[in-house]
Amino acid sequence: MINIPKRLGKVVRKAHRLVRITYAIPFSDSSKAGLSYPTDSPQTNTTSLNWTPCDLDFPPSQQAVIDANGVPIYCATLEVPLDYSNADNKETIQLQLLKIKATNEPSKGSVIFNPGGPGASGVEEVSQKGILYRDVFGGNFDVVGFDARGTGRTMPFACIPSNSTSSTLSRRATNFTIPQADAYSILTSKAWDDAGVFVETCANTEGNADIAQYLSTAFVARDMLNIVDALNEDGLLRFWGRSYSTVLGQTFAAMFPDRVGRILLDSVVRFDDYHSGQWLTANRDTEVALVNFFRECVGAGPEACPLANLTGPSTTPESLHQELGKAFQQLLDEPVILPDSYTPLSQPWWQPGGITLYQELKYWLLVNLYQPAQFPTVYALVDGALKGNGQSVLETLTTTPPSDNATTPEIPWHLGVNAFHGIACSDSPLRADAPEDMYALLRAQAAQGSWSDVFGPQTWACAQWKFDAAERFTGPFTAINTSFPLLMANGAHDPIAPLSGAWETSTNFPGSRLVTHNGHGHGVMNHPSNCTIKAIHDYFNDGTLPEVGTVCEPNQPAYEIALEAAAAASGNNTTEASS
Repeated sequence: MINIPKRLGKVVRKAHRLVRITYAIPFSDSSKAGLSYPTDSPQTNTTSLNWTPCDLDFPPSQQAVIDANGVPIYCATLEVPLDYSNADNKETIQLQLLKIKATNEPSKGSVIFNPGGPGASGVEEVSQKGILYRDVFGGNFDVVGFDARGTGRTMPFACIPSNSTSSTLSRRATNFTIPQADAYSILTSKAWDDAGVFVETCANTEGNADIAQYLSTAFVARDMLNIVDALNEDGLLRFWGRSYSTVLGQTFAAMFPDRVGRILLDSVVRFDDYHSGQWLTANRDTEVALVNFFRECVGAGPEACPLANLTGPSTTPESLHQELGKAFQQLLDEPVILPDSYTPLSQPWWQPGGITLYQELKYWLLVNLYQPAQFPTVYALVDGALKGNGQSVLETLTTTPPSDNATTPEIPWHLGVNAFHGIACSDSPLRADAPEDMYALLRAQAAQGSWSDVFGPQTWACAQWKFDAAERFTGPFTAINTSFPLLMANGAHDPIAPLSGAWETSTNFPGSRLVTHNGHGHGVMNHPSNCTIKAIHDYFNDGTLPEVGTVCEPNQPAYEIALEAAAAASGNNTTEASS
């Protein structure tokens, strides 16, 4: 069994499973380049929203959270065009929206929240956590979530996987502290063929051909403009986007710069990187986040984190980092092939066979570095790897139960289980006829960060995708002057949205400001800071931008949050999931 501190053990067994990495992906000649993004955009929809108490079929676990919050939630639907690129197409769709009202009346308006993905449900997020965001605003704004196209109750996109087999993985170490597998060998030996099977399955799934071209980020931006107008407030967008949804926020700002009221980009993804289909920047800081976990562990001390004494009193975060690199190298040199019956968490669309323990371990370290509350699982995986105990690592991977947020067809908003590919691949112009066409891209990804060998494969299926978005955003990507400056907040130890990318994004929007959130994880509310919260509050309420170069410290060490999560888990049978 895994040897971990008793204070953390129970949380490991409740850690989040089936968590797909949520990140954000110019365009082919086949896109609707003739569509314009007017700077004097008129109102698109004068329909008012009819808010009524929600009567949605939430599963019991989610309903329990809503009931425990004790705050009324309201629902509405909004009819919008199916195809913005074709005025002759009169078909429409219904967007599902959910609202938590401001506590202070009259409300100053509405803030639309979207949790990212692409593929995460705004209805789900706001139904459970809307009060958290409402309170950040001081109770002065309504918080509105919506299911974007392809997700939840709005044209959910799903594929049925195949059961065919494929060959084993190949590997090669690189010069990063944490080594990488040879991504090109993975592509040629397994992933290209598996992606072809998955893509064909998606193309042949009934109904997908009817909706796939209408799932684009540009169309969702136009949907948001319709929501803004249907709210009948001041005609300006107030938006909090996290992760991929920062791409959505940037896209809206570039398409409709005069309609920007307040836009907060939380954990920023470069939208030119997403819209190019290259996904180069995602893993720049994954090792930075890993080293920060080790720093938090050493700071907490051996009693709370025994790894802090791995080599005695001289143990440092850097020495732990080096030792883990050696453990990964051994898994590359002496690969452990998982049973064909094992369903890969890293790439659930891959065919059975040839999945290595290295790959699964590395992927799970990445997704569990997303928030301090998941440190217990990080600890268990690192501890097993450092001790060369592959069995304990495998037990962590196979015995951790699915979270309440697991992507299962029984949960209505997760009928769009393949929304990530449905949206991102249709948005992407990158296509390839053979693995050789991908070689340069894989080399470029590998040069950016040592986790690209487990993150990059998520996007490889896009190269063979059968659907193209009816509208792909083609820019501008720089010198975008909005009617009000954007605010950005990015963690200094974010495993999937590097701080450097946030600075690069800020240069594209003159007048924007970036708060460096010196906390851990992906999403600033996962490691709260009163300083960051105040900056967000003042921005939405008063239009006040933080001082240039503002750095906000978290309220407490990240490892304290992990210990608190462990204590809470030991006293109840549920944990809170986060996208």
